[in-house]
Amino acid sequence: MAMFILNESFYVDYLQFKVRWARSMYKPHTYTSDMQYPHTIFWLVYEGSWKLHALDRELVAKPGDLLVFPPNTLIGLNRGENESIRYLSLCVDLKIGNLDLATLYDLPLSTSLSDSPQLESFTSVWLEAVRSFDTLGELITSKMPGLSPAASHTHIIHTDISLSFLGLQGVLYGWLKQLLTIMRSHLPDEPLRFDHRVMKVCDYVRHHIDKPVRLREMADHAHLSPSHLSHLFVKTLGLSPLEYVRQVRLQLAKEMLAHSTSSVKEIAEMIGYGEQSQLSRYFSQSEGMSPLQFRNAATSANSL
Repeated sequence: MAMFILNESFYVDYLQFKVRWARSMYKPHTYTSDMQYPHTIFWLVYEGSWKLHALDRELVAKPGDLLVFPPNTLIGLNRGENESIRYLSLCVDLKIGNLDLATLYDLPLSTSLSDSPQLESFTSVWLEAVRSFDTLGELITSKMPGLSPAASHTHIIHTDISLSFLGLQGVLYGWLKQLLTIMRSHLPDEPLRFDHRVMKVCDYVRHHIDKPVRLREMADHAHLSPSHLSHLFVKTLGLSPLEYVRQVRLQLAKEMLAHSTSSVKEIAEMIGYGEQSQLSRYFSQSEGMSPLQFRNAATSANSL
């Protein structure tokens, strides 16, 4: 009997899973805010209730509710007849290839787990992720108390930190397995077939996003004609190669606005726009707000 070997056609191998935070959160009934964040946010409510609006819907989050906010969702927390609320929060980059998993699978905004036999184990693994994340944060803080200006631009590498991080990753993959098991009825058996040539070009774009990226260069990288590459992109991702480049730039701009103090001009240069005005114009057309307005909304979302 031949021994089984995984190869690059196994789509889960494209999974990207990067945690931004894992927290146990509390909001008093007087709290109110409109916020937006460039990463996927999950909540599991375990005490109290809250009226909020997201994705053009109003809903009341109650104990046992699992909430899924895809990247860039505008979340409004309404002040009114709310109780104080306690919930578990997880913010991640969760992608297959270059596509957001919550969007790809069209995960529902709200799912009640109050009667689910999986609620207890799901809560348990989520709490374990919170503890592991806190441990990692404390370790990084203690091991790196005074980074020099030069060191601040390098990766943090320390054996104890690496071991703690790997432990957190193990917990998070257990969390992800439980999440997708809970969501199984919402998941198609085959959500998308990936063309490796499209994935190769997507990687090329992300590694060259600080420079002008032209269709001919993208096609040459995949050893295809521009028209054939355009056909594959539309078939696989539902958009043209150049529109994909614009969306990657926009998403990177949002992440830099949320996580750095770089000016809009500096961000524009880092993602391949020759002029700040180009980024500001496209950002406003796409998002209905200026880059600085988005930065303010993302700063508020750090408390989610």
